[in-house]
Amino acid sequence: MDAQRDATESAHGGIVTTGGAGRMRMIAGLVMLLAMVQLMAEEYSVNLKPGRQMPLGTLVSGVIDEVMVQPGQEVKQGEKLLKLDQREFRAQLQRAKAMLARANSLLEEAKREEDRAREMYDRTLLSDHELQKAQIGTLEAESRTHAATADLVQARLNLERSVIRAPTDGRVLEVHAWKGEPLQNALEIQPLIRFASTETLQFTLLLPSQSRASRVQVWRGEQWQNASRFRLVPVKGDESNWLLQGWVSGTDFVAGQKVKVLVE
Repeated sequence: MDAQRDATESAHGGIVTTGGAGRMRMIAGLVMLLAMVQLMAEEYSVNLKPGRQMPLGTLVSGVIDEVMVQPGQEVKQGEKLLKLDQREFRAQLQRAKAMLARANSLLEEAKREEDRAREMYDRTLLSDHELQKAQIGTLEAESRTHAATADLVQARLNLERSVIRAPTDGRVLEVHAWKGEPLQNALEIQPLIRFASTETLQFTLLLPSQSRASRVQVWRGEQWQNASRFRLVPVKGDESNWLLQGWVSGTDFVAGQKVKVLVE
């Protein structure tokens, strides 16, 4: 009976096993499969670099008042990098506030005039033409209020845009500005700072042309982490190799860091 039970066959994932011996063969097969996967994977050592570079400038014209960074400096998102002389922008903002206050006062007065005109019209003491003039006066006052509101919004934007801030955590690569330099950005924005974002870091390595890189992982402290994305790019003039470009993100990674990359 025991021999008969040992000879009982059971199907599992397409592999037919016979008792304990079958289970041992299945385990051995899995071990061999894992070993083959490891042999197919290649490990490399790469340096991480900022993943996205961009020129920064101002959308307004003015005179540079202060440059707050230098090449190679690490900065946090929102940190000030450069600012223009603020006096003119603040004066424009105060003038816009005053114009809006005046426009609101004139609108209130126009509305009162229209109310009085309508009351007199209802008592047949005012002509249609005079009532229409009062209504037009209110519409014109409302239009001036809308224009003054738009001017105030623009003045606030100009003041905000007179300061260059870091769009993300990153590193300053180049600075092309100095205190006292006048800027004219009416026709074209002048690049003042070259900035590299470190929120996402990039690495590159050469692979043999027969590689297909179905999976790319980066060693993260105590475990492998999948690359955020990657791609294979042909190398111009070199048909024997591919250029693998990969990107990673996370607080465990910093620009300039050397990391291990596993390509399967």
